[in-house]
Amino acid sequence: MLIVFRTDASLTIGTGHVIRCLTLAQALRESGAQILFICREHGGHLCDHIEEQGFAVHRLPSPRENFVPGNDPVHAAWLGATWQEDADATAVVIKSIQIKPDWLIIDHYGIDQRWEERLRPLVDRIMGIDDLADRHHDCDLLLDQNLVPDMENRYDGLLPEGCTRLLGPDYALLQPIYAEIHECTTPREGPIKRILISFGGADSDNLTGRALEAYISLNRPDIEVDVVIANNSPHTASLQELAHGHQNIHLHGTLPTLAPLMAKADLAIGAAGATSWERLCLGLPAIVVTLAENQVPIAEGLQDRGLIQWLGNKDCVTKELTRDCLSDLFEKGIDETWSQRCHQTIDGRGIDRVLAMLTMTPETPLHVRHATLADEALLLAWANDSDTRKNSFSPDPISSQTHRQWFHSRLRDIDGCSIYILETESGIPVGQVRFEKEELGWELHYVVAPEFRGRGIGKSLLNAAIQKFRDEKSVLLVFGRVKSENIRSQRIFKGLGFKDKPDGGGGSISVCSDSGSWMNAFIPDLIIKWIYEGHEVRWAHDASELPEGDICFYLSYGKIVNATLLSRHSNNLVVHASDLPRGRGWSPMTWKIIEGENDIPVTLFEAEESVDSGSLYKQVILSFSGSELLSEMQHALGEAINDLCRYFVHEYPDVIHSAIPQDGEATYYLRRRPEDSQIDTNCPLKNHFNLLRTVDNEKYPAWFEYNGRRYILQIISQGDLSLNN
Repeated sequence: MLIVFRTDASLTIGTGHVIRCLTLAQALRESGAQILFICREHGGHLCDHIEEQGFAVHRLPSPRENFVPGNDPVHAAWLGATWQEDADATAVVIKSIQIKPDWLIIDHYGIDQRWEERLRPLVDRIMGIDDLADRHHDCDLLLDQNLVPDMENRYDGLLPEGCTRLLGPDYALLQPIYAEIHECTTPREGPIKRILISFGGADSDNLTGRALEAYISLNRPDIEVDVVIANNSPHTASLQELAHGHQNIHLHGTLPTLAPLMAKADLAIGAAGATSWERLCLGLPAIVVTLAENQVPIAEGLQDRGLIQWLGNKDCVTKELTRDCLSDLFEKGIDETWSQRCHQTIDGRGIDRVLAMLTMTPETPLHVRHATLADEALLLAWANDSDTRKNSFSPDPISSQTHRQWFHSRLRDIDGCSIYILETESGIPVGQVRFEKEELGWELHYVVAPEFRGRGIGKSLLNAAIQKFRDEKSVLLVFGRVKSENIRSQRIFKGLGFKDKPDGGGGSISVCSDSGSWMNAFIPDLIIKWIYEGHEVRWAHDASELPEGDICFYLSYGKIVNATLLSRHSNNLVVHASDLPRGRGWSPMTWKIIEGENDIPVTLFEAEESVDSGSLYKQVILSFSGSELLSEMQHALGEAINDLCRYFVHEYPDVIHSAIPQDGEATYYLRRRPEDSQIDTNCPLKNHFNLLRTVDNEKYPAWFEYNGRRYILQIISQGDLSLNN
């Protein structure tokens, strides 16, 4: 992925916008993305700092002396140019890259819908980071990490239809260290022993000095104080003078993170900006002074929730007011419930959630786990999402009591219900799949998390859940219908190309595969399509468990099926990677690759009691380049098998009349054995390359003997290795 950031820092703007973008950029880089920053060289810019972090920066020229800003948007002056000039300059940079960025991420109060519309044709998607909700945006994703009144409706009328909103401190862009420390941070309680004073940036109004003076006036040498000031602060000398002679006052310059100092502190004094979420994550109570109007709603929201003590705006906060507040807290100590409220507000994993949103694709691996009692609030929130309710069969919100009764009853019904939570590899939930046992089989119900809708993950969500369900149930599974929890989500299937059968009915389709077969990863894709089309689908690992039906597909099934079992279905199908009748038997693709062939025929035919002898329906050719390893070849073969199975069902029953008998002399491949993967150490390695391509590192790895010992080779392509190996 290529990600472009447009953000600025200055003595007026502060550093918060750039710092949070840097945190996100670092996470994106670790996931493999390429990053470019576009920043204007305001006084107090952070271009050098961004480059020190290893990111490329394209510098826009500093504002011209005669620049006269407009007042639309309110912070237009912060751009340092007209919106047209800035948009055109940014467009020139992006065009020069000659690669269309996947995302353009904008964190700037001076940019609005007009600027974004001009850049829209040059990028795939746009993400806006905002705190104000004071202007229109043209973006696909909007992040506002603040906790303010009426947050859910704050951007109504300001965003395009379909824009995903990430609202609240669950999405705060904190450095990963905060999430790490969050779990082991204990609540503050009792006497205050250490204070942290940090107002961020250059602190041009010297609120740090006022707070420090207030503390010193109370004459409490028993309380340690950490004071953080930026390296470029104009007040460094005066603060050093204040601290002189006080052994308990510790001055710090610009730090890579405040987390260690916050973890040690019992109380903080600072502003209501991005640092608010860092303090809350570590359960640190704070006295807060707002530095600008945009911080006032944040401070009000935090004060109303009992998370801070807000002294007021910087213009009315005096040394005396700060001293009185400190004196009161010194006397009473910290109430443990205050610290607990802070700690419970935010878990510090916002960066993981935003990263998942930016990088999620239909190919993103998903982890499947069982729902637990701890998921109750999450599932209720998904069920009561405004879009879900609007598109639901019942638009009324579900009460927490009703949901609890339903959820608890499902968790207790072990034999009749399985609820799975689907997560990213970093543990971010993206949806739920529920299997409910009905008279005719298992019904599938699913929910895609609101923030992940429209990302094309419905298919992978259901695939992963079905495969997990199959792995946990050793008996025959019969699937009835797929049901979405809301009407609109059924569009997932339309997007996959599924079509309703004209008569609304369907047949009974069985699938039989070996337990543990590589093919089992591809079978859920068939099941989803067929049950949506109205078919009843059965899946078993033992042919004797299958009831009667219309069609049965034996896919990677190694047992002989007798005539009695075959008679249970009108048609029995097998897909074999060979040009029948040549190449009957075991692992034909593997043997052909070892023989030096790269064009592999894949044949759909009718199963008969005599192995691989039935009439042929269709054949396709897989053409490999000669470099693919087993996993890559199996992926191509699995897709081809699925296509042939879908073809037969789609054309059924007319396809039966197209069958042709096998013609020619039959040849056979034997079952592969461990000794077939032995490497002859007397031959050049290149002579064994096709054998190495086909080895399974778990079931039949490559090996050789030397000096009386056996050695195992693990075959991994360079593309599979992490950068750390």
